[in-house]
Amino acid sequence: MLTSVGRIPRRLRLFLAAALALGLVAAGLTLVLRDRGGHLAANRAQVKRACGGLLPYDELHDHIPDDARGTLDQYGTLLQPGQESRSLLNCTLEWEGHGGLHVEAATLVNHLPYELKTEDLLAPGHEAPGVTGRHSDEKDTLWIVAECPKGLTGRARPASQMYVTVGMEKASIRTEFRIAVDIADGIAEREHCGTASAPSGTALKVPTRVIDTYQEHDAHGGPVDEGDDYDSIRVDEPGRGIRKCGWMAARGSAPLRGTWITTGDLQQSRLLSVCHARRWDYETDEYTDPQPADLEPVTADAASWAGELGRSAYRDYERDGEYPGFDDRPDTITDEEAALALWARSECAGGTTYHRVSVRPNLDHLADDESGGIRLTRSQRAELSHSARRLMSGYLNAPGGWPKAQHCHDTKLLGEVEEWT
Repeated sequence: MLTSVGRIPRRLRLFLAAALALGLVAAGLTLVLRDRGGHLAANRAQVKRACGGLLPYDELHDHIPDDARGTLDQYGTLLQPGQESRSLLNCTLEWEGHGGLHVEAATLVNHLPYELKTEDLLAPGHEAPGVTGRHSDEKDTLWIVAECPKGLTGRARPASQMYVTVGMEKASIRTEFRIAVDIADGIAEREHCGTASAPSGTALKVPTRVIDTYQEHDAHGGPVDEGDDYDSIRVDEPGRGIRKCGWMAARGSAPLRGTWITTGDLQQSRLLSVCHARRWDYETDEYTDPQPADLEPVTADAASWAGELGRSAYRDYERDGEYPGFDDRPDTITDEEAALALWARSECAGGTTYHRVSVRPNLDHLADDESGGIRLTRSQRAELSHSARRLMSGYLNAPGGWPKAQHCHDTKLLGEVEEWT
């Protein structure tokens, strides 16, 4: 028989009320805690499924949070065959308050979204030996390029190369490189487009180290602070004196006169290479001996890009009007960084390859004319042309240089470009 509320002793009623209140508080606290945490298992499962299941879980394991739900946005022909997309994969995974990860992969027929000009490949950044690609410090972007010689089909025509870009907040650049390589290798394996030496992948090795290509530090090797005196700052150039660029400064056989300081990329790539040489010594703050004469080259570059990567790089120059055959140029040099470039095309190990060399002449003591620039005589222009052609010949034929190492042959000169507007 039920007992009426009015007949329950007052002390028991107070106890029941307190118990009910505590129960409601506990339930509310459980809901709050569940909302604030307890997402780790779900987030880990999501990482394993996300981006077509291509993310390297072991690399991301320590970055997966417990107190925020992951949100995923993804599309691409790799996920849904036949989907109208320029990307093989475009995937964003985010955790509120903890940053996120963005990955994009596409065939290189769609053009690499980051510029591949010589100056872009020489700008401060990070490179992983054995991986074609780099992280740009200025733009905080990372890309790599991988080969798929058996053919990789996206929305457009088949291509033999693909690119992968990765951005991840609160992660090291080394982690980003490793994610990019794993993604590229996974796509190649899934699409069966690998090489003879790596039939199930791209032959890219997951990088064990990443090199800062331009390290500033104080006199004691520590980080540079705003208050540091300019004269106490030192710069390390890890690519200084690299073997593949040694031909530019070789005693008795260098293609250009003078003493040169050389640097180059450290990617160890068969798809691209860049070398730079200069007469200016930053440590002494003056030209190397002997002092360069008027119009004599004071900097020189030599670069190569193979396969679709080469066509992408050529388009970067073409878009800016810096390609052979573009004749709408003044007769007068108005840019103190003026250079004369020479282009060539070869067949190399990585496919059809574009080569570009350039020389920047010494303009320090040449007087401006009435137009505010320097008007070259016919003989001066011919002298610059001779320097560029000598540099190209030295680059293509250097025993330790990149073109010889990549078995380049059937070379055709494409023409010169006056880069001085």
